[in-house]
Amino acid sequence: MENVIKLIQRGVSQASKTTVQAKGQERKNENEASLLENIREVCHQLADNERWFQMECNGDLIDACIFQREALMARYRYLLALARQQGVNCSPFQNLYRP
Repeated sequence: MENVIKLIQRGVSQASKTTVQAKGQERKNENEASLLENIREVCHQLADNERWFQMECNGDLIDACIFQREALMARYRYLLALARQQGVNCSPFQNLYRP
């Protein structure tokens, strides 16, 4: 009888460990997806900024465009460092463009 109780307790503890691990993996996947989405968004903003820079004629607005680009590049470097730190990988051939 004691052996049966021990087996049941082991099964319950293993099941709870598996559930905790699954939730942890799910959270990790959500964080990775969020991080990749942020990187994609910054890339799109950089592309928009480049188009704005090419079309702008006003000197003050050109300066504003340059400052915005510097801020976006700093954010991009931060996100890439964070992705490296977390071991996030992404295939370069994945669809990186918004529909």
